[in-house]
Amino acid sequence: NWLYSMLANLQTFVGAPLQCVEKLDYSWVFRFGEPLLIMTESPWRLVTPEKIIVAADDHGQKFGLPQPVDASECVLSRLATLGVRSVSVDDLTGDLLLYFSDRVYLQFLQLSAGYESWRAHTGNGETICTGGGGLVFVPADKNR
Repeated sequence: NWLYSMLANLQTFVGAPLQCVEKLDYSWVFRFGEPLLIMTESPWRLVTPEKIIVAADDHGQKFGLPQPVDASECVLSRLATLGVRSVSVDDLTGDLLLYFSDRVYLQFLQLSAGYESWRAHTGNGETICTGGGGLVFVPADKNR
């Protein structure tokens, strides 16, 4: 069934290390090695037990620092030696959480009732967070 396929698709990220974070125009791409990636044009953030380490909107901001914040570097430096331990999706909002260790996670937020938020691509297909927090699974043979 589609729910099982979608959850299995997301579980493909478990064990995968984050290899690259890229900002491409309005999109952020988080690459976990071929073919695993998450793309989003919506807010995301890296959270630890102490605080929010960095969020999408921090990228390029100075905040009184000598150099503007490089959000990609902040994420990669914190998660470089960690693989994804577990994946969860909030069943109401569609927010995606990738846990790397106890209480250290990347959170991809859905803040719209109408627009898509994040897309998780694997070799099996893609899981898409639709407007309002719904989820859709598109098998690889039916991908756009």
